[in-house]
Amino acid sequence: PNPDALQELYGGIREVAPDLGTLHLDNMNPVTITDYPEASKEAIEIIAEHNTPGDTAAFGLESADPVVQEQNNLLVTAEECLEAVRIVNEAGGWRPAENRLPKLLPGINLVHGLQGERPETYDHNRRFLRQVYDEGLMLRRINIRQVMAFAGTEMGDTGADIAKEHKAQFQDYKKAVREQVDNPMLQRVAPPGTVLPNVHLEYHQDGKTFGRQLGTYPLLVGIPGERELGRAIDVAIVDHGYRSVTGVPYPLDVNAASMDELTTIPGVSSGRAGDIVVSRPYESVAEVDEVAEVDLSRFATVGDAEVDVTRTFEPSGRAD
Repeated sequence: PNPDALQELYGGIREVAPDLGTLHLDNMNPVTITDYPEASKEAIEIIAEHNTPGDTAAFGLESADPVVQEQNNLLVTAEECLEAVRIVNEAGGWRPAENRLPKLLPGINLVHGLQGERPETYDHNRRFLRQVYDEGLMLRRINIRQVMAFAGTEMGDTGADIAKEHKAQFQDYKKAVREQVDNPMLQRVAPPGTVLPNVHLEYHQDGKTFGRQLGTYPLLVGIPGERELGRAIDVAIVDHGYRSVTGVPYPLDVNAASMDELTTIPGVSSGRAGDIVVSRPYESVAEVDEVAEVDLSRFATVGDAEVDVTRTFEPSGRAD
């Protein structure tokens, strides 16, 4: 790692584009981080001071099974990858504001169907992911894929035979990871009330509008109602799927909000949403809280009030 070069690069970018909306990287080598922990930590701190929230450093662990690692000449062990996850969380996992995504988190890539894969491989991978979660660490995303074999490669002869042999186990394992790790991890990374600025609205489906921020691994956000596509709005997260979230426009004007929007907010049942609607208009969010008996301050406003959630870049403005 070369922290001085990164400072020159990232600092230079911010000098010419101080209000840059998105500054993300794509991946990091976990072995480099564990081989040079102090220099890597300094480099990651520099990146996190200058980037924009939601940045992701993907790690190519591929498999936590030592047998698979050996037979496929994989360069990082599960222990090394875990230590790299710790370092990135420590150096980059802070939030610029309480209601924003962490600045820089690791992601984990896992590949199945590699040579040497066995039933125990799935246990190794599950244990690794569970250890990350149980230590209170954060992963921005977990990418689980099956191998693609190409002629002329070491997997060329084996092809997809291993993946086909383990297909049923793979499906059960993937479902378990989504339910037991992905969903609670997403709630940890982006709890209710987290604000995603500038979500670009892309398509409609099942009465909802879906969109994403610009970034290397942006969250998919579902918003109640069909909204005009091709524009960007700020969104507050209200609920979580396995790899996507539900949100409402931020700040949500309770004097104009639909029933569908209100009922997506945690703690607001259809009955409470009805009470909110029939008691409109309101002059303050506190009035709404009294009617709904739910704290809506993380999500709502009244009337035409606007809240600026755009962060002006301040290199010294780290919020621990």
